Amino acid sequence: MSNKLRTASNKGEYKNLEYEPIGPVDQEEPTHEQQLPIIYIITPTYKRAAQIADMTRLAQTLQLVPSIHWIVVEDSENLTQPISNLLKRTRIPFVHLCSTKPKNKTKPTSGRGVANRMKAIEWLRNSSINDGVLYFADDDNSYDVRIFEEMRWTKKVSVWPVGLASKYSISSPIVQDGKVIGFHDGFKRSRLFAVDMAGFAVSLSLLKKHKNPSMPYRLGYLEDGFLKSLHVKMGDLEPKANNCTEVLVWHTKTLSKKMPSWENVKKENSFTQSNLKKLYYKILD
Repeated sequence: MSNKLRTASNKGEYKNLEYEPIGPVDQEEPTHEQQLPIIYIITPTYKRAAQIADMTRLAQTLQLVPSIHWIVVEDSENLTQPISNLLKRTRIPFVHLCSTKPKNKTKPTSGRGVANRMKAIEWLRNSSINDGVLYFADDDNSYDVRIFEEMRWTKKVSVWPVGLASKYSISSPIVQDGKVIGFHDGFKRSRLFAVDMAGFAVSLSLLKKHKNPSMPYRLGYLEDGFLKSLHVKMGDLEPKANNCTEVLVWHTKTLSKKMPSWENVKKENSFTQSNLKKLYYKILD
């Protein structure tokens, strides 16, 4: 059963929080799924024409993955009903939060989703959860479900290739003798960790070990800055996906479309007596 909470503490205040708790674990005869480390999947999302389509596709992928907890953070002042309804339909354990960019960080060069991801990290750090894996899964990417099993046993930081990323259309760690020695990415510059947001996972034990994890409001440097804030070293990286020889996640983008408009539907003579009024209300809610 879903619960809406309003909680506050000296560790953080959550004026908008909705969640689906994980069910109790059978201590006597735990199932295989209950023995698996939990993957905490952080998804920032924002209102746009393709939002529900993208979130539905991601949700139906995640429904195939056992032992996960989905943390969805909207770029909004308040939780929205369409996202809330979608999360409840999935029956995936979830946390539903919202956060907005600081007013001085709205330029395109500030990058997207920083405040949302950090809100989720704040929630995790303030929780009693100490074990599991953290993964950033954007709502418009495409995922082979095998990638989640690859990351599940991450000790510190696991890494793998991402298709359709950067100007090379591929972003990948360079692996030699089973160790990461560098990165193949179209945007390296001064980045120590030239990885895509979809190309790494972090253990919660590492996240909680460091008091001030952060992510810079700087386009292209979000991933690098976050890993540096955790004091990650090159030797900490664990190559996955068959020593980074397989692509199991793609940095796809849904075609940008305009939101439906009331002006268009009002052109229909009897729209108030038909299904269209209710349909548009649901879409534009």
